[in-house]
Amino acid sequence: MFKIALPILGVSKSAVAEAFYCGQLGFRLEYAYRPNPEKPDPCWMGVVRDGAHLVLSSFECDGPPGSRGVQIYVEDAAAIQREFRDAGVAGPEQLMDQTWGNLEFNLADPDGNQIIIAQDKDS
Repeated sequence: MFKIALPILGVSKSAVAEAFYCGQLGFRLEYAYRPNPEKPDPCWMGVVRDGAHLVLSSFECDGPPGSRGVQIYVEDAAAIQREFRDAGVAGPEQLMDQTWGNLEFNLADPDGNQIIIAQDKDS
């Protein structure tokens, strides 16, 4: 039985990624692994907000920063968009009414990874 799929987003600096995801997007740091505790990177960290779990990795083998994307479904995309704007997140694009049944907006993290916030209009 599958339990959860965790997207791995490559980041260049774990401290910058943590500040963005936890400080601006409202995630909380669940864990961080550093092979050398005296150095901030490389780092493998898990962040969580409600039921959304992400892995942010500055390990080179996990792909170059900015090369990935994730879609996160929420109950109210417009409210999340306002929350992110109020938190100073740069560039939450306009809310799009998609033909496939979603309301969505896009933004990028400091490394350029794409984040799509989506709401199923039928729910």
